[in-house]
Amino acid sequence: MSVFGLVCLALIWSAALWGLATALSSLHPSPKAAQAIWRGAAALMFAPFLASAFMPGFTQTAVEALPDLPVMEALTVQPGAEFQEAAASSFRMPQVSQLVLWTLVFGWMVRGVCWGIGQYRLQRLKQCARLVSRPVGHWADAVGLRRVPDVRIIPRGAPFLAGILRPVIYIPAALVSKSHTPQIIVHEMVHLKRGDLITRPFDRFVADVFWFSPFVWAMRERLDYWREAIVDEETADLTGDRIAYARALTQVARHARPPMILPVAAFTLKKEGTLKMRLTQLLTETPRRPGRLGLAMAAALALATPLALAQGSLIRGVAALPSAMPAYTHPVLDKAKLTSAFGMRTHPLTGEEKFHRGIDLAEEEGKPIYAPAAATVTRAEMVRGYGNLVEISAGRTILRFGQMKDINVGVGDTVSAGTILGTLGKSGQATGPHLHLEVWRDGVAVDPMAEEGLELAKSLFIAAGSGAKIPPPPAAPKAPEAQTAPQPAAAPQAPAGCQSNKVWFADRDMSPEWRARLEAAKSANMSAGLKLDANWMPVTAQLPRPSYPVDAARQNLSGACLVMFDLGVDGVPVNKVADCTDAAFSAEAVKLNGATFEPVTNDAGQPVEVKGVTYPLDFCIG
Repeated sequence: MSVFGLVCLALIWSAALWGLATALSSLHPSPKAAQAIWRGAAALMFAPFLASAFMPGFTQTAVEALPDLPVMEALTVQPGAEFQEAAASSFRMPQVSQLVLWTLVFGWMVRGVCWGIGQYRLQRLKQCARLVSRPVGHWADAVGLRRVPDVRIIPRGAPFLAGILRPVIYIPAALVSKSHTPQIIVHEMVHLKRGDLITRPFDRFVADVFWFSPFVWAMRERLDYWREAIVDEETADLTGDRIAYARALTQVARHARPPMILPVAAFTLKKEGTLKMRLTQLLTETPRRPGRLGLAMAAALALATPLALAQGSLIRGVAALPSAMPAYTHPVLDKAKLTSAFGMRTHPLTGEEKFHRGIDLAEEEGKPIYAPAAATVTRAEMVRGYGNLVEISAGRTILRFGQMKDINVGVGDTVSAGTILGTLGKSGQATGPHLHLEVWRDGVAVDPMAEEGLELAKSLFIAAGSGAKIPPPPAAPKAPEAQTAPQPAAAPQAPAGCQSNKVWFADRDMSPEWRARLEAAKSANMSAGLKLDANWMPVTAQLPRPSYPVDAARQNLSGACLVMFDLGVDGVPVNKVADCTDAAFSAEAVKLNGATFEPVTNDAGQPVEVKGVTYPLDFCIG
């Protein structure tokens, strides 16, 4: 999940927790129960992120070397001269996730600076504080403290408690002579007895981490309020006079201002309206419903747990939402010829210039058509223009198979990769037997030839007039090389902007789909009798250089791709897929339609297909 997605998730999660805690607080719990509710809500802010660390099936596997698979020497692609000046002067806007990350880091830095200011101000107060000689040991005994804290006087501010190892009670000089000084001292001693100096930093930590959420700040304010409400009740009970303690609260609020940006437990709260709430809580008897409250808390916890696990799944990227890319594991046809590509074309029947939303694959009538991935059949009927049509849905991707002769599946059927959907034909608007294949994702038609992982046919040939974007041959075709081992040429010096490409080639995390394809290729090569060592690679007869994507060049964007293809018995690459650092390079990376290699033979001298040839492409702007 992106940084922006994590921020949105945290905002939604904090709003849900704030709503649950508010609903539970409306049942009039005791101050201690209310504090437990809000502290639980604050702690649950980390639940989705902790849950994501323990979600099964997502351990990253290191990249393993596959020495028996052919890996070609990396080809560096640079933009043409017409883009050099534009690329040099262009400004690439940062991505949304980068802006959000910078904002988060800035906010955390601000919170860190505020903490430093608080520590500095606390040290300044300690330097000017003077010790009170008045005995307070009897109050410490009443509270139950084993160690009597020091009491010091400060020139101004509000009473507060500071120091975990050596706690000290600080009282402003304006309040020392008042009759309510004992209530103030007992109040701070109760804070010390309850361990608020230890628990309060956690409340602040949650707000500091999720500083961008107003709901988390509301949780912190409620925690501050209920912390003081608990101490108010215990102090009033120890001093024996709630009315006198209420007067002490009023006097402190009148003569003292709460400290700003101090890492301490303060006697007063910053908002003026909280005094009225504290006095009401102290002097009013509110009916309690412990049974109803306990049931509600159990229900809230039962609701929050699956929600936290679901969000943990989102953070780890599990399939909480349907995947956009199906797991293609089977070719659509055994063999085929591409007769019409995706994009604008002249319609073969009407002669009109129209956009072709799929591709046409010609083959003998009656040949089986396979499902390339596990999916559900959503349509299986005669449709005007399409002829006999089968439509299958895999997550957010829909595949349409038209012009079929026979249909072997029905609506609602669940098919697996390799299931025969029907046979190739010429029903509907067709000039001959062929398969019309469309791929739709999120309601938009995409090029099936650029669909990552989709194998159109075990043997795919491209007709000259298909409309496929075949790169022109170079002016001087490279002659076939006699040796089968790569030449040990020195690696060229990469421009400064392309150093990350080299790192990506070396440290790339291999996706499960890519790994599965490599393993399948390894097994297929072994079954075909091929013994390929680490130095083997195909002998190039013609290898056109891909074009640098126009949009990437204008944005001064460099990237790297790994292209994997199968080398047919005729030396033509088929079933091309690309894994790139940026999607802007994917379309150009798979354009190897004009490439040819010398056919490969096994030990028996028979031409065989080589699976899993890897072709690194380094798109860099120097």
